[in-house]
Amino acid sequence: MTTSQRTSRKISLEMKSQGHYKKAAKSYRKSDQYINMLNLYPILQSTLIDCEDENLVK
Repeated sequence: MTTSQRTSRKISLEMKSQGHYKKAAKSYRKSDQYINMLNLYPILQSTLIDCEDENLVK
């Protein structure tokens, strides 16, 4: 894709309807990506607890 092709595309700044976003959220909550993220949450939580007293930024 050339620069002229990129700049010729119009970007819509209008938001879609609330119903559209609710439908998208409902669909996402059934997706494999969302389910995998939820399955990784306990690992993230235990890692944060393990690092709680660490001075990670100097």
